Amino acid sequence: MSTYSIRMRSSADGCHISGAERLAPATELPQLASAMTSRALHHDKGRADTIHITADKIDESTISTVPALVPFLESNSSPGDARKLITQRLHAAGIQAADIAVEMAYSLTGLRGAALIDASSGERLDPNPARGVRVSTFDAISHPSKDCAKDHFHEALILASKVHSAPGIVAEICLSDDPFYTRGYLALDGIFHRIPNIKDHGSTLGTRIFIVEPGIDIPELIDYLENTPVYIELPADASFSTDTTGLSSDLSAIAAQRNTAWAGAGLARTLRTFETAQLPHSRIDGADYLLFSSSDYLGLSTHPELISAATEAIGYFGTGSGGSRLTTGTSIHSALENELAQFFGFDDAVLFATGYQANHSTIAAIATADVEIFSDAANHASIIDGCRNARAKVTVFPHTDYQALDHLLATSSARHKLVISDSVFSMSGEVIDGPALERTCHRRNAWLMLDDAHGVGVIGEHGRGTAAHLGIRPDIVVGTASKALGVEGGYVLCSAPVGELLRNQARSYVYSTSMNPGSVAAIRAALKQLEVGDVVKRLQRNIACVRSLVGAQSDPASAIIPLPVGDETEAMDASAQLAELGVFIPAIRYPTVPRGEAMLRLTITALHTDADIDQLEWALRTTGLL
Repeated sequence: MSTYSIRMRSSADGCHISGAERLAPATELPQLASAMTSRALHHDKGRADTIHITADKIDESTISTVPALVPFLESNSSPGDARKLITQRLHAAGIQAADIAVEMAYSLTGLRGAALIDASSGERLDPNPARGVRVSTFDAISHPSKDCAKDHFHEALILASKVHSAPGIVAEICLSDDPFYTRGYLALDGIFHRIPNIKDHGSTLGTRIFIVEPGIDIPELIDYLENTPVYIELPADASFSTDTTGLSSDLSAIAAQRNTAWAGAGLARTLRTFETAQLPHSRIDGADYLLFSSSDYLGLSTHPELISAATEAIGYFGTGSGGSRLTTGTSIHSALENELAQFFGFDDAVLFATGYQANHSTIAAIATADVEIFSDAANHASIIDGCRNARAKVTVFPHTDYQALDHLLATSSARHKLVISDSVFSMSGEVIDGPALERTCHRRNAWLMLDDAHGVGVIGEHGRGTAAHLGIRPDIVVGTASKALGVEGGYVLCSAPVGELLRNQARSYVYSTSMNPGSVAAIRAALKQLEVGDVVKRLQRNIACVRSLVGAQSDPASAIIPLPVGDETEAMDASAQLAELGVFIPAIRYPTVPRGEAMLRLTITALHTDADIDQLEWALRTTGLL
């Protein structure tokens, strides 16, 4: 039986009155058209003088099903309290443009659709600001209102659930344009926060704000919202529709609701337990696999020299450092910093407990209120969070589009400009055009900070990383010991004055317990292995071999090779098929990558043998991935 998308839009004297939307078989269209007409003629806002009803046949195979958001009834007594509540929840979710979004929700009105704004900058992204973006082609699998009578709660919940399933949508704020309906909502993290008294009774204020991830493909997002058919699956229990839903303020109950919504959206993850070291042949959850997903690129985590160095240091200094670096937490740490600076050719190096801390705290310390940050749209989460935590204005530029970056830098009025990018992007394995990026920064007098977590130990002679291999000199390079060096911890390569600034003002350096001596000693031993260079050459040989096999040659080449799949379910199935063949390559899916861009993330190590690579080729061909 054919399915149609039937839509009603009505107006009076050119002003919007009412709208309705259903997905239905052809046999139900006459009844729905009649019910929609009646609704337009008997609305609280007046009697419509123009009614448009359209019905479009849709391909049933394109209809997807998503779970409804989990409703939660908030408690607030006034529009002022509602504004504060929405702002607080957006800030708690790490949305930098929270204040801008809320201000826009309470000032922008008259749109037929929703305003799209960037979660970082607050910039309007919809191509037609006078119209906004419409949401269409959706319905509940079993709609509670069979006769199209106005049902504020369910209609809002169903629409919000489609919006929340869209690629790149972070949150939605909605105020109804019905002057007699004073409840609105905030959709965030899988929860439909119903907010009473969101506006004054009789107020004509009404708008929708869609907050989106920086760098999202806007035409693709709009196409999903307006054209992709979606069914919303509402829970069967009757309590779902009542105003008592979600009244519990118990933390565990709220967490359970959020967990249910997260799992219902297909986002729940489970832990995999290793029963061996991360060797090419590992035992995981009781089964033996050929491992092609480890970031221990050089295989140094099991190298005898590193284990011996760590054991000796622990025997002498103990298992813990005893405090932060500025109190009691410095023993052999300074010696490692000197060796890092010397190996990579910088004046100074500052050691952090993790690479995440290194990015987060460095950005916050450097980017004060007179700095504008320009961050690549595909940067790692540690950079994104560091930008959100900084006092600086943040502008996200399109991924590796240095012409766009040049324009943004040229039009910036900031006193100082800081450009931040990964050197090797952690999901795609893509290596930046370093010379082009550096030229852009020099031309616009901008500082350059690179995160080379996946380049160190992999790219260039002796694994000195992306910047050295490309012959560029960033102001700051952030590295990690948790990938190719086989240990843990992060470091910042910089000038001596910047190093001094970080040791005094980078909060995780000042306030976090420093790295344990065993890890520090192991990193020192890892640097010696890089100096020898044999293990780096083995890795680079294996990378070239596998990249040639899958048709992904690159120069310079990273150890990360994405195998694009697209659909999240298909990616999970492909990973499961490989596991059945004894090859472990997990699927990477939303929210790590955008919806519809799921992949298998293949990584190469120096310890893989020719026989291992042959087995990989066999498994990829058997599953149709090659």
